[in-house]
Amino acid sequence: MTHDAALLAADAKARDDALDVTRSFIVQAPAGSGKTELLIQRYLRLLATVDSPEEVIAITFTRKAAAEMQHRVLQALLRAQRGEVPEAPHERITAEAAATVLERDGLHNWQLVANPRRMRIQTLDSLNASIARMQPLTGAAASGNTVGNEAEVKALYRAAAAATLDWLAEAGHLRDAVHEILFHVDNNTSLYVSYLSRMLETRDQWLPFVGSGQMENPSALRGTLEANLCKVVDAHLSQLRDLFPRELLPELLPLADYAAGNLVAAGKSGHPVATLHELSALPEASADALDAWRGVAALLLTAAGGWRKRVNVNDGFPPGDDGQKDALYDLIEAASQTPGLPGLLHGIRALPPASYPDEQWSVLLALFRLLPMAVAELQQLFSSNRLTDFIEIALAADEALGSAGSPGDVALLLDYQVRHLLVDEMQDTSRAQYRMLEALTGGWEPGDGRTLFCVGDPMQSIYRFRNAEVAQFLLAQRKGIGGLVLERLLLRRNFRSGEFLVHWFNTVFPQVLPAVDDPARGAVSYAEAVPALAEEGECRVYPLFGADPAFEAGEGCRVIADTLAGYPDDDMAVLVRGRTQLAALLPRLRAAGIDYQAVDIDRLTDLPEIIDLLALTRAIVHPCDRLAWLALLRAPWIGWDWSDLHALVVNDSDSTVWELLQDPTRLQSVSGDARAALTRVLPILESLRSVSRSASLRDRVERAWLMLGGPAMLAEAGSVENVYRYLDVLEKLEIAGTLHDVAELEAQLDLERVSNNGSARLQVMTMHRAKGLQFDHVLLYGLGRIPRSSDRAVLSWFDLPEEHGDEEKIISPVGRRADLENDPIHRFIELTEAEKDRHEVGRLLYVACTRARKSLHLLGHTGMSADGESWRAPDARSLLSLLWPAIENHFEQAFEPQPEAPAGTGADQWLQPQRRRLEPPWQLPEVPAVPGQGTSQDTDGDGRAVDYYWVGGEARIAGTIVHRWLQFAAQTGSGVAGLADERLAATTERWLRELGVAPGETMARIRNRVGEALQQVRDDTRGRWLLSGDGHAELALSGVVGGAVESGVLDRVRIDDDGTHWIVDYKTSTHEGGNLEGFLAAEADRYRDQLARYATLYRAYRAVDVRCALYFPLLQAFIEVDVES
Repeated sequence: MTHDAALLAADAKARDDALDVTRSFIVQAPAGSGKTELLIQRYLRLLATVDSPEEVIAITFTRKAAAEMQHRVLQALLRAQRGEVPEAPHERITAEAAATVLERDGLHNWQLVANPRRMRIQTLDSLNASIARMQPLTGAAASGNTVGNEAEVKALYRAAAAATLDWLAEAGHLRDAVHEILFHVDNNTSLYVSYLSRMLETRDQWLPFVGSGQMENPSALRGTLEANLCKVVDAHLSQLRDLFPRELLPELLPLADYAAGNLVAAGKSGHPVATLHELSALPEASADALDAWRGVAALLLTAAGGWRKRVNVNDGFPPGDDGQKDALYDLIEAASQTPGLPGLLHGIRALPPASYPDEQWSVLLALFRLLPMAVAELQQLFSSNRLTDFIEIALAADEALGSAGSPGDVALLLDYQVRHLLVDEMQDTSRAQYRMLEALTGGWEPGDGRTLFCVGDPMQSIYRFRNAEVAQFLLAQRKGIGGLVLERLLLRRNFRSGEFLVHWFNTVFPQVLPAVDDPARGAVSYAEAVPALAEEGECRVYPLFGADPAFEAGEGCRVIADTLAGYPDDDMAVLVRGRTQLAALLPRLRAAGIDYQAVDIDRLTDLPEIIDLLALTRAIVHPCDRLAWLALLRAPWIGWDWSDLHALVVNDSDSTVWELLQDPTRLQSVSGDARAALTRVLPILESLRSVSRSASLRDRVERAWLMLGGPAMLAEAGSVENVYRYLDVLEKLEIAGTLHDVAELEAQLDLERVSNNGSARLQVMTMHRAKGLQFDHVLLYGLGRIPRSSDRAVLSWFDLPEEHGDEEKIISPVGRRADLENDPIHRFIELTEAEKDRHEVGRLLYVACTRARKSLHLLGHTGMSADGESWRAPDARSLLSLLWPAIENHFEQAFEPQPEAPAGTGADQWLQPQRRRLEPPWQLPEVPAVPGQGTSQDTDGDGRAVDYYWVGGEARIAGTIVHRWLQFAAQTGSGVAGLADERLAATTERWLRELGVAPGETMARIRNRVGEALQQVRDDTRGRWLLSGDGHAELALSGVVGGAVESGVLDRVRIDDDGTHWIVDYKTSTHEGGNLEGFLAAEADRYRDQLARYATLYRAYRAVDVRCALYFPLLQAFIEVDVES
């Protein structure tokens, strides 16, 4: 039997075994192995054995995966219901299982096809929520609060962190804890809040070992944590001692004593080798012998970890020795024949000490007291804002379940309800999720009729930034979960990629991934695959030399164009490690006319037009913000040079930028162009400093942007949409015309992604985003580029993967920046985490490469020497460096010496940012007339220009309140009577306070405006008709309009007595001056497209004819809008 045939036979047996529903398994399913089909087959087989479909739970990690699995199960049942018999063998297995389920369905009257919700295929977050709701107390909180979006919960994290600073004004240990941590971060409150808020994002990881914060027995806790340090040291030294060649000891011991004696005699007893004086045996594998082991490492290795090639008097080997140097060289040569020995020897230099220094322990103790209190602050904010996050739900579920050894009431209840668990993407479990699985399966035993089936691929574990740890999967393979042993299965067949691609994977990735699995290091070895598709697949390499992004983008564009042209019926994907690598490529694709679909590529704050708008907003909100005002002067609308900015502010750190702009002497020191540009915009800048009571912050920013010439700097139509997305975000966050926290705006904008969602054969996305997808052709672009560095947290830790107790942690706080590199415990954790990250980068590369079905294209660059005569190996942090052993020959063959390297192409060269500047003179274009209204300006009876006023901050807030009252009147059925409620004024004021309007003149004006609008509705025949009768209020609908997904909220749907369905949009605009008809006609034109979308959505919802209208309470005007023309 050939090698491939043996692997195929093992694969077939594994797939057969996986469908034995009496046994529990953990299945390693590499890319393209058909794991989803196998999971569905197992699920159907299980349904055919239970009394109720709810006894089987399938857990996935995304809503998309859960929906896909449920859809495929339902389709299998429908096909079986129709009696279809597929041809493919694996599809026949699914069909037979589905037919058996239908028989069981008929026997027990499940009606699964009609009631697919009975199939418990759900995400882990959904399961957590259902478990939390089963707990009487925590469930109330979990079910009553809404899960906030990322921006909302991050704002609450920051608020909770900032709230802990209030404890500085109190007496007691909490004040001392805050003081200790503040001192620890150099009294930088911004850094303090940032650190704590990031810790709150991962509180499910550390709360189990931090506890309540009361610290009843700090000494015992210290002893436990220091025992963990010893355990790490002992494990490493034990591995080293077992590997060390015993036959070398007769030579090693006298040489070590010789060198140590010389160093002690020379007064160098602090040298590591000096600890080996009178050494008579190999050091023991314990923390007490750590110094001696470091001495051995210093004797045999260089500081960089390589074998020594020479020694001198500084190492204990003075001139004129009796052959000891040569003997040492012979010893080193013999030792070098032992694989892995230098790595283990060098590794002991990074091992942590076996105990915490008192100062560091004091900081840790302060953290353990502070962090639970920060969680308490967060929970209060969750309660007051009626929000929660998935972590809070998971913690509530964890509390409800208890532990495997001490299950809670909910876990005992589920034990009777759930017979079988299936877990998809098992490699992405975090420690907290692993604990949940332990609790759910606590007490389960092989053969008791309950089974656990886990499927995943450790080679595709790429979500450490979401707290996923591949060690959990590796440990589950070895030891099971809790007390339940899992049989290990490994799939081999790859149904996705062509034969030659699979062989390429089998050749390259054993060199990229580690040789053996190691949970402690996060190391996963490569599992060889066997292709199912013969005579297909290719890999092409495109070597580039020099770091010019424009040239690289040109080559990438050429590869894409050639591939799309050569395969007109195929799709293609461009995958990158980070979004920043696409800055030059995407404009090049647009210029070449290549359509692409970009999914969540650019953050809104990465775009130049948004960077400028943010500076403008900061300048308006904070007139003394020097950086914002300097950025405003630097922005293209004004376009000052760096030298002009320096001349303006040099030697004056106290004055505001505006004050400096009023200083004639200062202005004389800047260039003439700068003064001319300032003269043009000075009136606009002056207006930024004035506070408007009627205009919202959004209006002020938009007006200033238009007056400064912002639209002239937009190169494409999509940029306009980006600007208004920014303004929409700003409008949601502003309170009473300002922002309480600009950082909250920046955080919200960071979450806004710019996507081109049009249909195209080419897709552009990150490698992480591509997981689970497949494409005919894949281009890995920018392989020579390196990512940004990550931020540190206030506490660093990792689990000891050999054990599963909550206390098995290695913990260190992040110290003052000046002390970071000198703290051995932190340094050990940092190096360990860095090694895990490096292994994950290799797995990320595997995920990216295995998305390809037909062809894989690799494009990356290496640096060049200054004379252009040679090239350098790629940066060790790049993906290209991982592939280097396999593709170096392609670079060797492609390189041609250049007489002179192009300027700025070295990897160490700074890239000069492109200068963006509005060319004067520029002025706003004439506003075109409204269609059908002529070109003359409307006038009132006295010939004065009409003021179309419908914006303004107070008007917007009043509109929000009026909408609430109209919704209340329609939903409760009270009609206009509900608008005469005696509590109207008090409720309105309460709502205004919630919107950030303080009691005073502004509140009184808005309240009066609301009252006036509601009185107009009560007095209006159309208003009374609108709020009475059948229909809907605030009806939210989603659907497909014009090929795109659209959503909308319909203010009012009024079903008339004759059955006509009216879609009515409320408008709280007012109008001053004459020509009211012109104003209403303009408003009808303005909202025609929006109402047309609403009509399309509603027709899809109810399949009836509709009519559309606008209603203006303040004007008592009801205007029908024709959306069919």
